[in-house]
Amino acid sequence: MDKVVIPLEDGYHLIIEKNAGEFDKEVYVGIENPQGKYIQDLAIVRPTYKFKDDAVKFDSDRFEVLIFADHEVEDFTNKFTILRRNDDE
Repeated sequence: MDKVVIPLEDGYHLIIEKNAGEFDKEVYVGIENPQGKYIQDLAIVRPTYKFKDDAVKFDSDRFEVLIFADHEVEDFTNKFTILRRNDDE
């Protein structure tokens, strides 16, 4: 499943959607209007990454959460880095 749709009031939807292409390890959280158009980013969650040999290499030990807290700005406003908990210990 690449998309989760959660109905909200007035026909809007909370959307969690997997990105496509080389950034397929990240998900977008956002809002869709009643017509089904994606209208606002809320967050992006992904493993940290770097480019190596012209390809994206993801790090499974460190994650980024980008928050879009200002509804009037299209760029993220906050960035958090979260280390993966080691449950093997």
